[in-house]
Amino acid sequence: MAAEDRPPPKFLPMIGLVAVIVAVVILVFFAIGYFFGKMFLA
Repeated sequence: MAAEDRPPPKFLPMIGLVAVIVAVVILVFFAIGYFFGKMFLA
C-alpha cells in the first residue's frame, strides 16, 4: 500500500486522546497520593 493511498492521519483527535489519557493518569496518581497521605499522615 503506497503512502499516497492512505488517508491523512487525523492529528487533532489523536492529540486529544493522548491529552485525556495523560490527564486521567495524573488525576489517578494524585488521588492515590492524597488518600495514602490522609491514611498515614492524619
